[in-house]
Amino acid sequence: MTLCAIQLHGREIYVLAVGIADYHYINDLKKTENDARDMAELYRTHTQHVTTLLGAQATHDNILARLRTLCSQATEGDVLVFIFSGHGTKGGLCAYDTRSAQSVVGYGEIQRILQTCPSRNKQLYIDACYSGGLREGKKKKQQDDRPTAETTFTDTQGIMLFLSSRSGETSQENPWSRNGFFTQYLLLGIKGAADQNGDRIITAKEIFTYVAQNVAERTNGRQHPVMWGRFNDNMRVMNWNAAKSLP
Repeated sequence: MTLCAIQLHGREIYVLAVGIADYHYINDLKKTENDARDMAELYRTHTQHVTTLLGAQATHDNILARLRTLCSQATEGDVLVFIFSGHGTKGGLCAYDTRSAQSVVGYGEIQRILQTCPSRNKQLYIDACYSGGLREGKKKKQQDDRPTAETTFTDTQGIMLFLSSRSGETSQENPWSRNGFFTQYLLLGIKGAADQNGDRIITAKEIFTYVAQNVAERTNGRQHPVMWGRFNDNMRVMNWNAAKSLP
């Protein structure tokens, strides 16, 4: 099912879509710039505030600068969306000019910028190897000395992290599609395939259920998307209803 585009009113959506296929220092990818283009095109049905960085545009400094700009523009009632498709490491995301661990876009850098944004609905879609590491942080001990994982984003309410793979997994490109497996089903899900109850609103729970199941099946259990953060299961990912029916 694909829903018809309806322009949202009453709030703004600010989107940064980053895709890197032709890297300067590390090995290239094939589908990642298509991922960013297609996600950006989808969001343009709802907002004019879409910034796309592809290939050589997506340097470490440029990614963070554009994210900072969008965070400064979004208000409490607005939605902020950050999309990344490219190489990932266990410490961050690989920019076009990443050459070493010191030049990745660190998860801590992303977190600090997002904390400056007053929006209560921040959505991160990361299609990169080991992206599940974004939810992992320092270990702390409970009172009974059992270790428990603590994500670096735990203290920030309203951030949804939707990550293409677990921390020890690679994210796979679909040889029969213009997109990677994760982005392929993310696009289909947001367009309507994930709408389980037919209300034309795609929620966090609905998109996770749809994407996670399909990606795991299509990769024969080699890739498992994960969702993390402090947000309600009914957080709205996309609303395809007419403006008059919006709250």
